[in-house]
Amino acid sequence: MRDFWPGKHVTGIFQPHLYTRTRDFAEGFADALDRLDEILLLTLYPAREKPIPGVSSGMIAGMMKNHNVKVVTKEELLPALENVKKGLLLTIGAGDIDRFIEPITEMLKNRNA
Repeated sequence: MRDFWPGKHVTGIFQPHLYTRTRDFAEGFADALDRLDEILLLTLYPAREKPIPGVSSGMIAGMMKNHNVKVVTKEELLPALENVKKGLLLTIGAGDIDRFIEPITEMLKNRNA
């Protein structure tokens, strides 16, 4: 993203998908997300899996060097977006994060009106 839009502030919304995948790739997720300016971590989308103790979005946040990260629930997402700096906004995940595209788009339109 930075190659296409150099100098832009980049905010990412990441929704981890599956407890086992989050457990196995948490360090890699943290490293990749550290490259963003601001990160909102949605709570984990479990799909077909039962919870694994200690595995959560907070686990990823705890591994990150970038401290401009916040773990939010789905209900907290839109209000949290009101406070992010203008720039690029990425939605990343394989759960139901796609359900937020229209509400986020509407919120941003109203914010910029």
